[in-house]
Amino acid sequence: MMAIKGILFDKDGTLIDVDRTWVPIYRAILRQVFSVDSAGADRLMTLAGFDAASGRITPGSVMAGGTTPQLVDIWWVHEDAAGRAEKVRMLDHDFTALVERNLTPLMPLQPLMGDLQRQGYRLGLATNDSFVSATRHVKLLGLADTFEAVITSDRVARPKPSGDMIRAFAQHCGFQPHEIAIVGDNSHDMEEAHNGGAGLGIAVLTGNAARQHIEHLADHVIASVADLPSLLRSL
Repeated sequence: MMAIKGILFDKDGTLIDVDRTWVPIYRAILRQVFSVDSAGADRLMTLAGFDAASGRITPGSVMAGGTTPQLVDIWWVHEDAAGRAEKVRMLDHDFTALVERNLTPLMPLQPLMGDLQRQGYRLGLATNDSFVSATRHVKLLGLADTFEAVITSDRVARPKPSGDMIRAFAQHCGFQPHEIAIVGDNSHDMEEAHNGGAGLGIAVLTGNAARQHIEHLADHVIASVADLPSLLRSL
């Protein structure tokens, strides 16, 4: 294996707390747009992968790793193409204040990213979220000058786990895919590493996937991204 030169991070469950961020956001959105109470919103979220008993998002579900259009197809099944497009726009653009109130990083991220940059790594973000949403999150997290590429489901031909995001980051950096490590919390991220020819797939256990869901797909498993600098130094 050649040396790793670039690190591509997943967002939800890797850098931000997926349950503390997205459960209240989607509950509030669904209550508003469907005129239902919290229980009704939770029933709608269950269709997309929410476990109401635990209050957590299910590993491998659309809520855990899907795209905005995939969520729209679950919650607005009878809309035509124009209606679906409008719902995608609504979810991505109309609830910015709600996102600002609920976006919850898993830890202080700026010192961690600074450490990795001092080690010489070039950093990017790869998420099945939309570009407008992901770039807003990056700015709120104070990482707008940290990630030189934000690669999202609407900026590649196919979302994770196609491998397109690995290849896009490699092209952006002038690297080969095997010079990139992808860091993520679910099976889609590790499959993205495999399908894109990444040098390493590094799984973190801060998302909804337990070790048994992801360990067999990963080259390394760490508790959180806080352990990433020391892992990379040890390789």
